[in-house]
Amino acid sequence: MVNTVLIRIFLVLGKLLLLVALFGCQEPEAPLPPLIEIGQRQVTLEQFERSVVQAYPDLATLPHEEQLQIKRRMVQEVIDRELIASEAARLAIEISPDELDTAMAEVRGTYTSEEFAQFLKKEGQSREGLISSLRLRLQTAKVTAAILKDYPEISDRDLEDYYREHKADYRRPVEVRARQMLFRTREEALKVRKLLKEGGDFATLAHQYSLSPDRENGGNLGYFAKGMLPREFDNAIFRLPVGQISDPVQSPYGFHLFLVERRRKAGLRPYAAVKAEILDLLKQQQEEQVFHEWLENLKNSLRVNVNWQLLERDSSNDR
Repeated sequence: MVNTVLIRIFLVLGKLLLLVALFGCQEPEAPLPPLIEIGQRQVTLEQFERSVVQAYPDLATLPHEEQLQIKRRMVQEVIDRELIASEAARLAIEISPDELDTAMAEVRGTYTSEEFAQFLKKEGQSREGLISSLRLRLQTAKVTAAILKDYPEISDRDLEDYYREHKADYRRPVEVRARQMLFRTREEALKVRKLLKEGGDFATLAHQYSLSPDRENGGNLGYFAKGMLPREFDNAIFRLPVGQISDPVQSPYGFHLFLVERRRKAGLRPYAAVKAEILDLLKQQQEEQVFHEWLENLKNSLRVNVNWQLLERDSSNDR
């Protein structure tokens, strides 16, 4: 499910935030050459390695080159996050409790509080660590908004030009809109199919009898083209006339009933239908480009240095 993917992303961010926290609260036992220098701030190799072990306890079991790639990536992430946090402090950007609660609810999705706590425990992460990750995400969004405030807005001409130059991206194949139900046995599917033939409402019966998670919205699968769903589904759905109920279709999940509600011909999606989609895409591209340029300029304006040879020599000693 989507919220599971989101949670895993923020758990990775939480591990990276742990690095930043540990850098600020631990002092090396003896002077060591710095691994990372960001302005006046220094991170020693010992601090970095200790934090890597806490963030990735199984790192030593990976091949040497993969370990080194992870460490290189983490060094870059630490630098970027430190720069973002510094800019947020300079701009007096704050994240309110309500904003954090909203972000947490988005990530948790349909998990209950108990299920969510069990998921975090399984991932070896705490709720506090996830909150720290969400705070950083919100900080980054606000810093980006502050950087973009002086940039011109994307115009209708920009949107029209993009549509004209990328029409091939907006050609759609034949699509259908369908609903489904899932049952453990063929007999259960046939019983409900009989109710449908007698005039029962598909969405209502799906909510009542289906085992699939989409029963909550009446088994609605939305619009889709061939190849987007399992082959068993395609073979049944794209041969089914609009308005008819399929026979039970077996898959690795059980037995399904399908209803095709609409069939949409192949063709070019009109500009009016995709205008908002193009606007979102161009905004995202603009934000990524401007933010990346700002981050690179900030790195160049500060004294950011990484002793890569030190990191690679230490990694070689671990073999």
